[in-house]
Amino acid sequence: MVSKQLLAGLAAGAVIGAVIVAATLTGAGQGPEAAGGPGGGGPGGGRGGYAPVVSMTLAEEAAIQRTVEVIGRTRSLRSVAITSEVTGLVEELNFAPGQRVTEGDVLVQVDDDEAQVALARARAQFPIAQDNATRYRNLAEDEAASALEAEAAQNNFVSIRADLRAAEVAVAQRKIRAPFNGIAGLTEIEPGDYLRAGDLVATLDDTSSIVIEFSVPQESAGYVNIGQPVSVTLTSDLRTEYSGEITAIDSRVDPESRTLRVEARVDNERGRLIPGAVVAVSTTAEGEPAIAVPGLSVQWDRAGAYVWRRGEDGAAERAGVIILQRTEDMVLVEGDLQADDVIVSEGADRIRGSVPLPEYAAQRRDSATTSSVSAPGAFGGGD
Repeated sequence: MVSKQLLAGLAAGAVIGAVIVAATLTGAGQGPEAAGGPGGGGPGGGRGGYAPVVSMTLAEEAAIQRTVEVIGRTRSLRSVAITSEVTGLVEELNFAPGQRVTEGDVLVQVDDDEAQVALARARAQFPIAQDNATRYRNLAEDEAASALEAEAAQNNFVSIRADLRAAEVAVAQRKIRAPFNGIAGLTEIEPGDYLRAGDLVATLDDTSSIVIEFSVPQESAGYVNIGQPVSVTLTSDLRTEYSGEITAIDSRVDPESRTLRVEARVDNERGRLIPGAVVAVSTTAEGEPAIAVPGLSVQWDRAGAYVWRRGEDGAAERAGVIILQRTEDMVLVEGDLQADDVIVSEGADRIRGSVPLPEYAAQRRDSATTSSVSAPGAFGGGD
C-alpha cells in the first residue's frame, strides 16, 4: 500500500512539473516578440521595453578661449616726488602722511618775507614806470622830448615789469602745492626745518585708478589686445577680484626675458589697491573659431570622440569631432559638425545609429534651454 501511495505522489509531481516547465517555455518564447526585438529591446537594443528620454539642443558657434595668467605689480595712475624749488625755513606743514589732498592745496609754506618785500617794491614801481613810458612816448611824438629819452623810459618800464613777474614767481615758489588730487606719502619735514632747493618734501600718488604692470611670454603675445578685460586679485586676498582692461602694450619683446610688457588699468574707488603691491593677473582672449556642444553630448569609442546628430531624415547619425577645449559645462570641438546642427545633449549613451530622433523645439538661443522629449523607437515602447 505504501508503494502505491509513493507511486501516486511521484506521478502527481511529474504532472505539476511538466505544467510549470510548459508555462515557463511559453513565456520565454513570447518575451522577445512582445518586447519588440531580440534582447527585450526595440530597434535600439534596449532592455525591458524602456523608452529613454533624450534632450536635444543646437551646436553653437564659439571661439577658443586663450587665458593668460601671470604675476604683476601695481603702480599709481600718476605719481610724483614733490621737491622744493627754493631755500628757506619751513613755516607751515599743512598735510599729514596718508592724507588725501586736492590739486592746488598748499602742502608746505616756506618763509617768504624777502620775496614779499621784493614783490611790494615791484608793485609800487610798476605803475610809475608805466606812466613814464607813456608820457615820454607822447612827448616824443610832439617833439617835446627826444626819442632817446622815450626809449629809456620804455626800457625802464619793461625792466620793472620783469622784476614784478620775478617777485610774483618767488612768492609762489615758497608755497609748495599739490600738482593733482592724490594721497600724500611720508615726510620728514617739520615746521622750522631748513629746506634746501631740491630737498624731497613728500610723495603724491593718484590712486583713483591703479595701473597694473605685467609681462606675458612671447608665445602669448598674440592673445593680448588693447581694451581686453583683465581680472586682478591681490596675492594676499584671492577672494576679492578687481576688473579692468588693457591700456598699453609694448612695441617689442624683451630680447633677454623673451616677454612682452603690458599695462592694464583698474578702477580703485574702494582704495584697497595700493601702489607697489604684487597681484595675480588673468586675461582671456578669443582665439580660433570652434563649435560649442554640451559636455554630456560627447561620446567615445575606439574611433575617437563623436556626437549624435539629427540627420535630414530625422535619424541619428554619428558626427566625429576633435576636442579643442573644455569649460565648466561646454566642450569646444571641431570636425564633422556645423553651427545650428541639432544634436543629442543628454542621453547620448542610449542612442544607436539610424534611431529616429525628436525635432528640436525652436527656442531663444539665449535661454540656455534644451528640448527634452522621448526618442521614438530608440527603445521599445515609442509611438
